[in-house]
Order: sequence, then structure tokens, then C-alpha cells
Amino acid sequence: MRFIIEFDGVVFDVAEAWYAAHAAATQAVGWSRLDQATFWRLTRTRGREADVLPAARPAKLNEYRAKFDDALDTDEVLAKSVPQDGIGETLSALVRQGSLTQVSLGSNLPARRGLLERNGLARFLTPFERLDADPRRRPAELRALAAGDPRTMVVAASDALIRSAGSADLFSVGVSSGACNATRLHQAGAGLVYRDLSELADSLAAGGHDLVRAGLLPRSLG
Repeated sequence: MRFIIEFDGVVFDVAEAWYAAHAAATQAVGWSRLDQATFWRLTRTRGREADVLPAARPAKLNEYRAKFDDALDTDEVLAKSVPQDGIGETLSALVRQGSLTQVSLGSNLPARRGLLERNGLARFLTPFERLDADPRRRPAELRALAAGDPRTMVVAASDALIRSAGSADLFSVGVSSGACNATRLHQAGAGLVYRDLSELADSLAAGGHDLVRAGLLPRSLG
């Protein structure tokens, strides 16, 4: 098998980083920030449609979004990301099932690589690729990373990456430990949604029957 695994939300918990970006962006545009629990709930359920600047005009919201995106990819904010619980053991289990490639939709790959290295995870997740900011180009990138393996699986915490996997005709599973809840991941086209990456590893260790039912090619046909 070949796994293409999203860094943000699947391997690392990004909740603190996202709230730090929210705090920086609201300060930059002169608006009150939400409390962390409310911000994270709205973000996970509504994504970029979330009302994170109550009563703000569209121009102000657009300014906030630009500031948020910039802040989220800084070294300082990304440093607030922490490994998901037990992720080393989970990745070790997945390596026994196939090859692992790490991807991110963010541009600051050096900071993310540094997090992997400092937490002893880089050995599991090489290569590490940044996908294009233009979603129209991502399906071709994902197909190239799949390298023709019919049992490639895209494992994502973002609905954007799930949609790109669908456009690339690749099987995908969602992991709801990031900035999207299970409903949004299902709506984006995920074949299955797990609470965290360890649930996927457990399923594969038990034969992956739920994955095959959801559309993953059986090992005998790979």
C-alpha cells in the first residue's frame, strides 16, 4: 500500500496553532477575538464560512482571512502544533502496511519538517511534499505521488485535500482530529472517517474490511 498523509490535523494537533493565528489576525484588523472553544467549534463545523468576526463587514472579514492565512504559516504559530497522542506508535504500525508520504497544503515546509525532526517522527514521513496553493493543480500532484499504486490511500484532516483526492480518483479517508469535523469530511467525499489515525491503523491490522467495503482495492487485486 501507499499512504499519502496530511501533516496538519492528522499527524500533528493544530488546534493551538489555529487559535494563535486567529488571535494574531483579529489583533491585526482591530477586532475582538472569540474564546478558543467557540473559535474551534465554529471552525470545525463551518470552515471558512464560520462567523469568526461577528458583525464584521465582508471587506473586514476578507482582511482577517488574509491575515489569518499569513499568521498560520509562520514559524512562531506552527511551533504551537503538537504531535497527536501515540502518533509514533501509529506511524510505526502503518509503515508495516506500506510506504508513507507526508503532504501539507501550507507553504512553510521547513517549520513542519523541524517539528517532525524534533519529535522523532521524520524517519516515518520522508518524503514530505507541499501541494500547490491552486486546488486545480493538486489532483495531478497526488496522482504523481501515488506512482500508479492502485492501493494508494489519501489520509486527510482537511476537506480541501479530500476533494483533491476525489478529483485524482484516489481512495481517501478522513481523520476528524483536525480542523474539520466528520460531517464536512464525509461531504467532501471521504470513503470513511476515523476519529484519529490510530483507528485507521487498527482497522488495517484487523484486515481492513471496512476500508474494502468503502472502496479500497483488496490486497489480492492490488
